[in-house]
Amino acid sequence: MTNFGFPMNKFSGQIAIIIAALMLAGPSVSRGQDFFRDIGTSRSSGGIGPVTPSDYTYDDASPSGLRALRPGEDLSVTEEQEETDKFNFALGNFRFGLALGVGIEYNDNINLADHGRESDFIFRPILNVDSEWRISDLNTLRFNVGISYAKYFEHSEFDTHGVLISPTSELALTLYTGPVKWTARDRFSYQEDSYDIPDLTNQAIYGRWENQAGLEGDWTVNQSLDITLGFDNYNLWTTQDSTDPAFALQDRTINTILLKPTLAVNPAIKVGVNGAYSFIHFKDADRSDAHDLLVGPFIEWQLSEYTNLYLEGGYQDLAYEGTSNYSSAAQVGAGLTPAEAATLEDNSKSGSYYIRFEIDNRPTEFFRHRLSFSKTAEIGFVSNYITLYNVEYDADWKVMEKLELGPTVFYEHYSTSGDLGEKADRFGAAVGLRYHFTNNLTLGLDYRWLLKNSNLPDLSYYQDLVFLSIYYKF
Repeated sequence: MTNFGFPMNKFSGQIAIIIAALMLAGPSVSRGQDFFRDIGTSRSSGGIGPVTPSDYTYDDASPSGLRALRPGEDLSVTEEQEETDKFNFALGNFRFGLALGVGIEYNDNINLADHGRESDFIFRPILNVDSEWRISDLNTLRFNVGISYAKYFEHSEFDTHGVLISPTSELALTLYTGPVKWTARDRFSYQEDSYDIPDLTNQAIYGRWENQAGLEGDWTVNQSLDITLGFDNYNLWTTQDSTDPAFALQDRTINTILLKPTLAVNPAIKVGVNGAYSFIHFKDADRSDAHDLLVGPFIEWQLSEYTNLYLEGGYQDLAYEGTSNYSSAAQVGAGLTPAEAATLEDNSKSGSYYIRFEIDNRPTEFFRHRLSFSKTAEIGFVSNYITLYNVEYDADWKVMEKLELGPTVFYEHYSTSGDLGEKADRFGAAVGLRYHFTNNLTLGLDYRWLLKNSNLPDLSYYQDLVFLSIYYKF
C-alpha cells in the first residue's frame, strides 16, 4: 500500500507524487533526529515513497543534510517568490499557508505479493497547513501538519483508520542564548504504508504512530568552529499489535544523544566528526533491547558554486543484549508457515562500517540533480538488523515555465541477520510531471515502478502505480 498524505519529498520534482520518500524535514543541518532516524524509524527506500500533491522541496530530500546549493549564496528570483508565496494569510503574528489536493491512484499490487496480487483504485484527499510566528528577529515558532485519507474502491478493509498524518508534521521552536542556537521540536505522524520497509512483504497495511521529540544546541564557538549537541526521544506504536502479535514486536523507544563538532577549513570546505549513541528498548519481551553507536568523520565540500559534495564514513555497532524470538513476525513479514517460523530466533550483532555519500549539482536555476549512496545497518522487521546498501539518482527539471519533470531511479541490496537469511535486491524508477495552470492551481501525473527479487520463496514482487492529482494553494 502507498500513502498519499506524506509531503515527504524525495520523489524529485513532483507535486502529486504518492510515492516519494521521506525523509527529512530540516535539510540544512544534519540534526540529531535525522542522524538516528535511519535506525529508529521506517525509511523510504531509494526516496521513492508516498506521492503527495504538495510543493516539492529539493533540499528536504537530502539524506545527508547537505546545505542547499545557492550560487552566490543568494536566493534566485524563483526562490524568493516561492518563499513569499509560502504563506497565504495571517492571524495576528501567525502567518499561515493552506493548501488542498485530491488524487486518484491506480495500484496493481496493493499487498506487495508475489502470488495473489490485488489491484485497486484509491481516492486520496489531502490538507496541508504551514504556520510560522516570528517572535523576534532571532526566535521563531513553527507548526506544520499534513493530513490525508485513503479510500479503496474495492478493498475497503484497507481504508485509512482515522487520518494519515505526514512525517514532516512538526512543532518547532528556535531561539538564541548568546552564541548558541537552540531548537526544540516534536515530529508526529501516523502512517500505513508498507513498501518503505525493505524486508516486509505480503502486507498491504503497516499502521504505526511515530513521534520524535528533541532538543538541540548549535554553538558557534568562532568563525571556524561549530559544535552541535542534541538529545532525542523516539517512539513507535503499531496499531495492529492487538490483533497480530507480529506487529507488537516493532513497538519501541529510542533515546539518542548526538555530538557533532564541525570545523570550517575555508569557506568551501567543512570537516568534522558525527557521533551518536542510541538506547533501544522494545516493548515486547520476545525482542531483546539493543544499543547503537555511530561515529565517524565527514567532509562537506563546495566544489564550485554549482556543486556540493558530502562524504561521511565510520564505525557502526548495533548490538542486542540477548536473543529475540521472531516466530510470530515471520508469518507476516516473511510469509513463513507456523512450522517454518516456530524456531526463528536471532542473537546477532552488527559491528561494521557505515558510509553516506552525496553529490548535488545545480547547473542552472531550472535544473538540479543528485547522486547518493549509503551503507548502514538498520533495525529489521523479522530479524535483529538488516545490512542495507542503497544508491539513488534523482533530478528536478523545470522544462517550461509551467511544466516540471522529476525522474528518480534507485537500487538497493539488503541481507537479514539471524535464521531467516534473506538476501534481496530492490529496484525502483519513478517519474513525476506537474503542470501549473496558475500560481495556485497545479495538476500532477506520476508513475512508479518497483521490483523486488528475494532468495526466499514468495518474497519477491513487482508493482506499478499511477497517480493523477490536482492541488490548490489558497
